[in-house]
Amino acid sequence: MSGGVFRAPHEDRNQVGRSALGSMSRPEFAGVGAVYAPVNHLPPALRLIVLAVCVLVGMVGCSVAWIDQQSYVESPNICAPSQVERTDCIHVERRPVEPVAR
Repeated sequence: MSGGVFRAPHEDRNQVGRSALGSMSRPEFAGVGAVYAPVNHLPPALRLIVLAVCVLVGMVGCSVAWIDQQSYVESPNICAPSQVERTDCIHVERRPVEPVAR
């Protein structure tokens, strides 16, 4: 990757070992370093505390999502109008489409 340094497109052609993430290193994208740059100005002990808080927030977020997923109810399997002979889906009464006044 070019590390946030702009390169002309002709310099990037035919280079071995380039990953797809190299396209995100262009000037129009903010790099990871730009997001975490304020943390680099902190003393090492505070950096560790910030890292621990970020990991803790991520763990809590994942736990909340996992607990919320436990109450997930699948949507009913609705039959298409042409599938009147199927018994493994729910047949619903369809109303004709009403025109909308504009």
